[in-house]
Amino acid sequence: MCAGVIPVSSHLISRRSLIVSAAAAGGAMMFPRHARAAFPDRPLRMLAGFAAGGTVDSVVRVLANGMGPILGQQVVIENKPGGSGSIAGNATMAAPADGYTMLIGTFSAAVAPALAKLSYDPTRDLTAVAQIATVPLFIVTTGHSRFMSVADVIAAAKAAPDTITFASAGAGSAGHMAAELFARQTGIKLIHVPFRGAAPAMQALVAEQVQLLFDTPTTTLRELVGQGKLRALAAMSRKREPVLPDVPAIGEMSLGGDLDVQAWQGVLVRTGTPKEVIATLNKAIVEAMQQPDTRQRIAAVGVEPTSSSPEAFDAFFKAEVARWTDVARRAGISAQ
Repeated sequence: MCAGVIPVSSHLISRRSLIVSAAAAGGAMMFPRHARAAFPDRPLRMLAGFAAGGTVDSVVRVLANGMGPILGQQVVIENKPGGSGSIAGNATMAAPADGYTMLIGTFSAAVAPALAKLSYDPTRDLTAVAQIATVPLFIVTTGHSRFMSVADVIAAAKAAPDTITFASAGAGSAGHMAAELFARQTGIKLIHVPFRGAAPAMQALVAEQVQLLFDTPTTTLRELVGQGKLRALAAMSRKREPVLPDVPAIGEMSLGGDLDVQAWQGVLVRTGTPKEVIATLNKAIVEAMQQPDTRQRIAAVGVEPTSSSPEAFDAFFKAEVARWTDVARRAGISAQ
């Protein structure tokens, strides 16, 4: 044995190796090599296929402000209007399926497959998180119109086909599709006059350039009805609406059960997003929508705040796509 070398028994070596191995194993358990950070650990974004400043944009911003504190992260709205919502949809498809990019689904998302050549299938490539709001459309005419009821409109259209005009915010808008559904259900034909947005469509009605408008009860619409400049003939719902309680519901008129038309909003994510992430987002949305301040601010713009499970919204969304694709096909509206 060489001088200065202290002998170490094999027993001691084995024991020391065991301690080191155990410590390493414990460290690996405490700090797993591929540990997933808690969701969310950075800001999230909501992609909206409409311009800033409108009613839907206002609703979404109220929701985002409510979700932020619950999630502990900022929720940023990115407006990407155009293409029947397909621009925002394409941007969603380009992002990872991790829940950090959400898509605000609206009525236009349901009708988009009939109006645009999409690079994705909404019912296959998007997964529902929660519905957030709903509001029925109203059938409106001018304050000086000869139409005092929905029955008057139907009678006039049957007596003189191709003479009754209606304005809309554009081809494929909720107002356009609601009018096409109404015409098909009642056996009449209406002449569509599209405009570039809801505001010019409303202005055309007030100026009596058209005879009808199918629109949501925005603050402007309600004010014009209150001033007598416009007349609301019906709410396209099963029951009367609190925002205009004196206006009859179309469900009261024995015209069939398929005339309930809602301009809705909800949150979608890319299919493939982990279920636990969807559950976290849904929980934050439900909690945000239950806050009194959130509900009051959304109701103030004439929209009914709501929330739902992912499963309920998924079933509703798929039914809306099927419904409006059929209406577009029957009306001869095809993808551009």
